[in-house]
Amino acid sequence: MQSRGEVNRSLRSFIVVGGLWGAWGQMVGTNTAVFAGFVLSLGADASDIAFYSAIASILAPVQIISSLFSKTIENKKNWVVWNGVLEALFRGLMITIPFLFVESLHQRMLLIFLVAGLTAGYIYTPFYSSWVAGTVPENIRARFTSRQTIVQSLVGAAVGVMTGRFVDWFPDDEKLLAFVVVFAVGTLCGAAGPLFLKRTPYPSRVDESEAGNPLRHLLQPFRNPNFRRLVMFYSSWQFALGLSGPLFSVFMLDRLGFGYTAISLLSALGTLATIAGYRAWSVIIDRFGSKPVLQILIIPGALNAFLWGLCQPGNHAMVAIAMLLSGLIMGGINLGVTPLQYALLPKENQDERVAYMASWSTTINLIYAAGPLLGGILVASLTGVRFTVGGFLIQDINLLFFLSGIMRFVPLFLLRAVRDARSISSQQLLSNMFRGNLLSYTFNYIVFNVATAEDRRARAAYRLGRSRNPMATDHLVHALSDASSKVRRQAARALGETGSETAVDTLIRELESPSSDIRSEAAEALGRLKHAKAVDPLVEALEDEDPRVRISAISGLGQIEGDDVQELLFWHFSNNVDPLTFPTLVEALSHREDYRIIKPTFDRLGSFTSPAVRLQLLNNICHTLGAGDRFYKLLSMEENERYGALETMIKRTVSRLTESKAVPEDTRLGVESLFALFTQAYERNDVEAMMEQARMLAALIRDSHPVVEQSPVDTLSVYLIIMTMNHFIDSDAHHDLPGAQEIFLAVCMRRIATLVN
Repeated sequence: MQSRGEVNRSLRSFIVVGGLWGAWGQMVGTNTAVFAGFVLSLGADASDIAFYSAIASILAPVQIISSLFSKTIENKKNWVVWNGVLEALFRGLMITIPFLFVESLHQRMLLIFLVAGLTAGYIYTPFYSSWVAGTVPENIRARFTSRQTIVQSLVGAAVGVMTGRFVDWFPDDEKLLAFVVVFAVGTLCGAAGPLFLKRTPYPSRVDESEAGNPLRHLLQPFRNPNFRRLVMFYSSWQFALGLSGPLFSVFMLDRLGFGYTAISLLSALGTLATIAGYRAWSVIIDRFGSKPVLQILIIPGALNAFLWGLCQPGNHAMVAIAMLLSGLIMGGINLGVTPLQYALLPKENQDERVAYMASWSTTINLIYAAGPLLGGILVASLTGVRFTVGGFLIQDINLLFFLSGIMRFVPLFLLRAVRDARSISSQQLLSNMFRGNLLSYTFNYIVFNVATAEDRRARAAYRLGRSRNPMATDHLVHALSDASSKVRRQAARALGETGSETAVDTLIRELESPSSDIRSEAAEALGRLKHAKAVDPLVEALEDEDPRVRISAISGLGQIEGDDVQELLFWHFSNNVDPLTFPTLVEALSHREDYRIIKPTFDRLGSFTSPAVRLQLLNNICHTLGAGDRFYKLLSMEENERYGALETMIKRTVSRLTESKAVPEDTRLGVESLFALFTQAYERNDVEAMMEQARMLAALIRDSHPVVEQSPVDTLSVYLIIMTMNHFIDSDAHHDLPGAQEIFLAVCMRRIATLVN
């Protein structure tokens, strides 16, 4: 077994090699615009290019032959390295054809060099695939495949853009020189990839048992029903893609009239979409399984083929949309198959893994090869077909795209039989994906994983929770173990924002852990989740030694509904002598409009030396009376703005009281007169006069307020507010709080007017 350091070095090597092969694939690959242009320059046509693409898959059985000798190959690493170098050299030699051979031999020599290179590649492919599969840890397979493919795609996109621009610099009669340079550089990159692997450790053999019948190992995978189902599913998908896939470059070069630069830029756009898809889909696949992701993506993947069929000459926008969708969809499908494939591999025996990889690749490629062959035949037979439907020009390759789209629906039915033990249903996955703000989740997930600064990661973690997307929960639970205390705190707070019940147990463990430094944040988060399971741990935390935890536990309980929780909080309020937690208890009960806290709060108001705490308590009393956050809003206004707001509020209060049928007609003039005096005192900033007019107003309303026209609850509320005003007037604890007096009294009177009216 490899050590952790060896595994990490191997993973980094695989990623570097993927980048080198990404560059090589863009310059020498058979499905690129450069290869298509080079082959067309040799006199080939669209059906020939489809045939060459099919050859790449027809030769896949070479892997079977190679795997038969698996046990006889002692140094498998060198086998991979030197055959990889040979593949790059043979593929690069294709560029010598126009210089070394007469025109009548061009197509034949192209086929020979292509076959030689592909054969060398297939000889080592199952060993390399087994190497990777045996090295990558099971729990990160989708994410590693995502990272490796992202690097390969980014390098490929950058090289593709530069290659396209470089080829376009040359006029048509000098394009061959451009192809020579591109093939030469590409060959160097292709050979450098396997040579880089010489420094990468190859896993030691675990099972040294005798080989027995070599064909038994090759047939063994097909005895597994799930292997057969997965092969049938993915083969049918590859066949559908193969119908039109090799002709994309021909379609854009020959039918749409795009230049190499335009094609490379559009391909780069598709690559960026693929990268975005990899980052998002890899996390979803690792958490929810591959099958639901595949079920979701196949339908839009099929419809995207129809969009390609409608692309028109010169319409770069439609092609760009098709490229974007292809990147997002195809990347997710290819990524989703990998964990299913790796899960079927034998755990210990390397030679059996090689057999599995060879059987898989051979079967998939042979069935894929039928697609380009059939596509080439159809394109040749449809040559000259040209008609218009709804303003869209339809030609031979367009029809092939439509056929490919129809065939892509077949794998959807075959996928139903594939088993994925870790997966949920596609309906459940869609529900998880589209709950909350998916865009916010995706953006902040990328920021969290890319950023290295603590502050940025912490902000991204909190916003992940605010997205309220269920997929954020696992990331945030993992972030509770982050090395940064800032990230841990924000992750705990964010779990409270998710609304996810699955986060409750994790937060309870953090709250109850004496070694945790985020117990306070965990308590608040439990309150925001409002789950009954959190009540008992929060109640226990009320007696904690840490005052921050006690305060957070009170806040948490204050957000959990239920009369029993309210009575529990009031019991602690009545027996509380701790000035650190008393304001929080008042706040928690004020939001439940518990009138029982008003008089005790006034009684203890003067014991707090902090003006801020006393203002907080007055604000909470207003909350208790049903005034919401009106006191706080007015207190937060700039003085001139507050004056206008208070004046308007007083006028509306007078209007409501004088127009209310609950106020006797003979007292309305008195109400107007006292309010006028209250307003004048406010304008003079005469606090004592304001208090006196408020006391008289309260008494007038109390003595003239009939019970008959109102419910008992509203009547009692009016009298409680009047009593509150008197408590406030009699208290000395607000004399050093400028602005608080007129605001509190005005808010109380407005609340009375609302109830009376």
